[in-house]
Amino acid sequence: MLLRLLKDICSSAGAENSRKDEKAASSLSELPSSRTGGEADDESDGAAIDSFYRQFERGLAEGDLAMAETCCRSVLDLRPDAALAHANLARVRLAQRRGLEAADCLRRAESVPGLDAKTHNRIGVVWLDLDDGAKAESCFRTALAKDDRHAYAWCNLGIVLQRKGQLEESLACFRHALELKPDFAEAMHNCGLLLRDLGRSDEALGMFEDAVALKPEFALAHANIGVVHQDLGDIGEAFASFDRALQLEPESGDIHLTKAHLLLSAGRFRQGWEEQEYRRLAPEFPLGRFPFPEWEGEELAGKNLLIYAEQGIGDEIMLAGCFPDLFAKGGRCVVECDPRLETLYRRSFPQAEFAGKRFKSPETWLDAYQPIDLQIPVGSLPRFFRNEEADFPRHSGYLLADPKRITRWKERLNALGSGLRVGLSWRGGTSRTNAYLRSLPLETCLPLLGRPNVHYVNLQYTDCRDELESLHARYGIRVHAWREIESDYEETAALVANLDLVISVCTAVVHLAGALGVPVWVMVPSSPGWRYLREGERLPWYPSARLFRQASALRWEPVIERIGAELDTLTHAPSFIHSGDIEVAR
Repeated sequence: MLLRLLKDICSSAGAENSRKDEKAASSLSELPSSRTGGEADDESDGAAIDSFYRQFERGLAEGDLAMAETCCRSVLDLRPDAALAHANLARVRLAQRRGLEAADCLRRAESVPGLDAKTHNRIGVVWLDLDDGAKAESCFRTALAKDDRHAYAWCNLGIVLQRKGQLEESLACFRHALELKPDFAEAMHNCGLLLRDLGRSDEALGMFEDAVALKPEFALAHANIGVVHQDLGDIGEAFASFDRALQLEPESGDIHLTKAHLLLSAGRFRQGWEEQEYRRLAPEFPLGRFPFPEWEGEELAGKNLLIYAEQGIGDEIMLAGCFPDLFAKGGRCVVECDPRLETLYRRSFPQAEFAGKRFKSPETWLDAYQPIDLQIPVGSLPRFFRNEEADFPRHSGYLLADPKRITRWKERLNALGSGLRVGLSWRGGTSRTNAYLRSLPLETCLPLLGRPNVHYVNLQYTDCRDELESLHARYGIRVHAWREIESDYEETAALVANLDLVISVCTAVVHLAGALGVPVWVMVPSSPGWRYLREGERLPWYPSARLFRQASALRWEPVIERIGAELDTLTHAPSFIHSGDIEVAR
């Protein structure tokens, strides 16, 4: 829920991004007029190149990618080995979502000999945008080896280390950037973000307030002051801070979305869904993909509605809980979805048509589903169906796993012997989605794993064989794992449908278990995403879910202890699991 646009704040390209209006860490005026990494020697060429760079930044800020690309090409016509032009062209390719070509542009930039610290830093920022932390870190460290007083490179290195979960090292980088540049408001903001992650909310608030004292128009810092006030229980001041941020940046989809998440996490669903509509202003929203009018909640008899994908797989599963209400409106519904969910959805909702978005040609896939009269993004469905807590149905599962696969998995699990069958997921998220806050080492779960009459089953969808083998070698504890679930979501669903219980961090398997009606105990961090609400043990989306909340940032041991105590009650009565009002027989 916290705004985390660290890479944008500290991208040292010198642009003003009109959609977020965040100033970059260094300005165009810092570019040397003499040759730097292949810049022109000739004075007139140098003036022309400077002009093209200024036009490039304006084009990128205004979303005119054709103009931005033309400017890069013009520089490269004058000087083919202009490293900065190659790096800027990579930014254009990134904005066009052509990541492989962006990476190729960066490799060309890096191949130019004699790059200075500023150019290495700029290249590193684009690697960071591409989510290649290793290459970004190498660039920032190279920049610092050439100039250890480069405050922006220190700040950007802090971002990389924060994403890796090296929090104290990251904090040291931000503080060093501030020692070098005491008026570096963006580095103060980053310090505030990290201190909040570390559970040091009062210090974080001080950092954000110092940042806005230096830079009163710093909308992101105002918004994050609101998030910290929420942490501290001052909801009134939280909303006031968001309102100040939106006065400065009324078109910021990111700030609107963060305010929406505050509303939703507080259970103010009607207001939250309306505020979340501003996500359409964010650069990553697939605006204008389809030419059809927007559906506004009316009856659909005789109409053809396209529901298009724009969420991650976990949210897609959660939002599918609205499908029965939508389909009751009549008409014909075509749902674009993650390809991993296509067959699962077809079985679960036979009254609709489903298209796995990556299975189809991006240009022509919709032709097979014509005619279409109306459209709606899947993330907008709850504003029509889930505005009050009473609107959430007390379901026992709305997804149906494949019966044949269920039978096969039942035989496998029966072969383990008597006892509870418990699925386990201990890592969640990516570097972009706070994996270090949501995940814990497998060994932290040892107090759970050593219990008798419990068979643990791996539900990680990434390769974790080394961790599991190490656990077995060191402690003699076996977490059963099967490779099929790594590549086939239907197999995962059938396996989960056979389990007595799932214990998981905040990740997509929580949504899968809840949508299947399987009891799931969620290990929730102290600063959870909005889907897990601010307080309480229950989730409105999934009656079978129970939340075990972290009291202090990064401290999972008390959570594991509470889960262990609850697990003991189940092992004494393994025939039944009680989850809310649902009693699931096994």
